[in-house]
Amino acid sequence: MAGSAASRRERILIEPIFPLLVRMSVPTIIGMLIMTIYNLTDTFFIGQLGNKSMTAAIGIAFSFVSFIQALGFWFGYGSGNAMSRALGAKQEDRAVSVSSTGLLLAAVSGLVLTLALLPVCGRLAAFLGGSASEDLLRYSTEYLRIILFSVPVSIYATALYNQLRLCGNARDAMLGLMSGMLLNMVLDPVFIFALGMGFVGAGWATFAGQVAGAALLTFLSFRNGNIRVSFTKAVLSRENLYHIFIGGAPNFSRQGITSVAAILLNIAASAYGEETIAALTVAGRIASMCYMIVIGWGQGFQPICTMNYGAKKYDRVRKALTLSALVGTVFLLFADIAVFLGAHPVVSLLTKNPEVADPAVTILRLQCISLPLMGIYALSSMFMQNIGRYCTALVISVSRQGIFYIPLLYILPLIMSAGDPLAIYLVQPIADILACILGLVLAWPAFRSLSASGSHS
Repeated sequence: MAGSAASRRERILIEPIFPLLVRMSVPTIIGMLIMTIYNLTDTFFIGQLGNKSMTAAIGIAFSFVSFIQALGFWFGYGSGNAMSRALGAKQEDRAVSVSSTGLLLAAVSGLVLTLALLPVCGRLAAFLGGSASEDLLRYSTEYLRIILFSVPVSIYATALYNQLRLCGNARDAMLGLMSGMLLNMVLDPVFIFALGMGFVGAGWATFAGQVAGAALLTFLSFRNGNIRVSFTKAVLSRENLYHIFIGGAPNFSRQGITSVAAILLNIAASAYGEETIAALTVAGRIASMCYMIVIGWGQGFQPICTMNYGAKKYDRVRKALTLSALVGTVFLLFADIAVFLGAHPVVSLLTKNPEVADPAVTILRLQCISLPLMGIYALSSMFMQNIGRYCTALVISVSRQGIFYIPLLYILPLIMSAGDPLAIYLVQPIADILACILGLVLAWPAFRSLSASGSHS
């Protein structure tokens, strides 16, 4: 294990930046693509059933799934960043301790959540915005009940995936992530149509995929120089807990705020009917595809940033950040044009209901206003977190959906015509623009300080 890990560390500290970025990013980009397609799968197959309540129920459930992912990111990023810096400083025992502690906390928190929420599943669905109609509440409750069984496995797998990725083994992380998602995608049509399970078949396909992905990630942790999964080596020390909870707070906050914003959006959109909730669900799935690819590109930057920063190679950190931002922005500019022009045919793949498709096209094209800026926003938060500026990273992370989105969700409908859903549609692009500006303002001084520090071998 030590030899392989040491070799990986040396490559990250020595290899030319751009080829290294490409090599580190390709697995994570593939993983993000698979994740995006995976998120589209349930919406696609359920959309074929032609029931707008079922499509809207997926959006209701997604707000909860987003919160579960937030917990996995919290434990995974918090422990993973600390592990990566420890490996960069050649402190392998420290990395093992942080890894074990993060995974133990992930598994235990998931089990507690499942046991606590199963008895109140119906009330949870209503709280998430599923009370717009009796059908929507029923479908949301059915889907959430199945999802709750997978919560411990989901949080654990997300944490382990991020640990592997942040420590430089993006390939194994991607393989583990892909295995579960691909199984989910295969089982969706089998369960929904072939076995006649209908709507709930999508939930059981998700459960099976989560279990398979977690199993393969655990298996891969024992190979290829990775740090092995071991709950027995967990140490609930103040230092470990600090790096896990404080270090992972930006990721938890960003994803957690996204979950809260999704809940509030569903509640606000319910005033315009199920069609609006369903349209926002469809458009959001499509818009996230381009953003997730750039997130994958940024995830390739992260281990390069953390290890080189830990080794005090600041010039490499600066160069990696500049190249990552440039490539990400150029990609999003091209993607933006493609999404705007192809909005109608892509939306038509996910819903056959014109009452859902027409507003979804409008929402998707409005989101093209801010899409090219999202790479800079994401990288500013990643950069600040990777160099240990946790508080600044936290502010940037929560700004998009928290500082800007949630207030705008209530302000814009007051400013615009009463009953006009356009106010709801414009919230996200305006929030994105403001968050990008804030990210640049807060991250720029740290970037400048890297230039002043120079290179240290």
